[in-house]
Amino acid sequence: MAKEKDFGQLAAQIVELIGGKDNIAHAAHCLTRLRITPKDTSLVKLDEIKKLGVIGAQMIGDQVQVIIGNDINEVYDAFVNVTGVERTAAIDENLDPELTRKKSFKEILGSIFPAIVSCVFPILPALLACGMLQSIVMILTNFHIVPADSPTIQTLTWVYNVAFWFLPVFVGYAAAKRFGVKTAMGILMGAILIHPTFLELVKAGAGYTIPNPGGPPTIVPGTGSAGSLFGIPIYPGDYTSTIIPVIVCVFVQSYVEKFLNKIVPKNIRFVLVPTLEILIMVPLALLVLAPISHRLSTAFAGLMISLLHIPGAGPIIICLFCALYPFIVITGMHFNLMAVAMAIGQQFGKNPLTSVAGFLFQYTQAAACLAVALKAKNAERRSLALSCAFSDAVPGISEPGMYGVTFKYKTPLYGAMIGSAVGGLIAAILNVGSYAGGPPNLFTWAMFINPAPVPDALRDLKLIIACVVLGAVIAFVATWLLYKDEAADKIEAQG
Repeated sequence: MAKEKDFGQLAAQIVELIGGKDNIAHAAHCLTRLRITPKDTSLVKLDEIKKLGVIGAQMIGDQVQVIIGNDINEVYDAFVNVTGVERTAAIDENLDPELTRKKSFKEILGSIFPAIVSCVFPILPALLACGMLQSIVMILTNFHIVPADSPTIQTLTWVYNVAFWFLPVFVGYAAAKRFGVKTAMGILMGAILIHPTFLELVKAGAGYTIPNPGGPPTIVPGTGSAGSLFGIPIYPGDYTSTIIPVIVCVFVQSYVEKFLNKIVPKNIRFVLVPTLEILIMVPLALLVLAPISHRLSTAFAGLMISLLHIPGAGPIIICLFCALYPFIVITGMHFNLMAVAMAIGQQFGKNPLTSVAGFLFQYTQAAACLAVALKAKNAERRSLALSCAFSDAVPGISEPGMYGVTFKYKTPLYGAMIGSAVGGLIAAILNVGSYAGGPPNLFTWAMFINPAPVPDALRDLKLIIACVVLGAVIAFVATWLLYKDEAADKIEAQG
């Protein structure tokens, strides 16, 4: 991206290629993109915009999206100054207009993962804050700075669990915004799935274990259901800390709400639509949608656990998983791995798969971006790659690096995958795993500290650092050898 003094020039160039100030009907921005709605789309020179040194540009419906990356706030400020358009706050939802034409099955399938991402991305600040708070608590207790039984630590412990425990509520809010449901109704759907009374029924239905220090634990058998509705047993699924069940429910809810708004008279719509909506959605959610989503997630978790239990297969599975992790991230599937991580953690006492893959992905991509920055002759490309390397390594934001460097130029992606594969294989052989969850970044390494009173609580932390450093070095060298600046120039020229 351009240097600070060039933001005004970049904004002016975008305005010119959009068709001038008089051709702008509306302009806004999200966390990475400048979103412009032109009055006449035929005046837009999209290919020329792509050559301005931005990460990318695309036309979605009648909206032009210029992908800026980390400098979006500065570019948007300059754009407002150049055009005089009304300034708006950053949008926290996917506002791409729905096309009226019928979509093919391939297009529908390809839109699933972006939809999932758009339902989770707006709540990442809360998850990040709680993840960092969790790391702080673990550092304070494991380094004996503050006693683990301190009232302050106990308070901070339940506080950092809030975002994860009430995740369906947060996601219900974001999904409602994404699918056009009244916000309060999306939040309500998330809250229904984790109501304390329902959770008690789930516990009774699924059964539970009572720890017994000094002896075998007491296993309380389940009743098989979490109550019933209209005489139909309710599947005892624990939806706390889940994402997919509430997204599926709110997605279906959007069609129910739209249908009710069409058939209910306007003068009673305000009261009757929400009432009918919840009467329809509660049976659908508790008896059909949430159970199916939960069982599929559980099945995938079971598959991964089964593969890891195959004698001698664990290192190969982890190696391949780490190598392919960039594709999991770019499709948004990494948001679906929370259930897998929790199930694996319960089975093995720590998570040797998703957290390891996440950290390796973040830092091998940073190393690949750094290699591109050092080899690039183009100042804009060098600046972008350096910015992406920092974004990956410190706050753990991977989108600029993926869309602006690794997936764009391909060879940096291959370098990062090679580094992740080697790092993952070594980590698997050494049985490295995390003991907590959270997004991978510079401040969350403490999740690899063993909270149990063991002789070397820092073992996994020291080993994951070594594996990540090794993976990053290999990724840097591989990218240095594979990446050709001339090839990147051709890619830029092709738009």
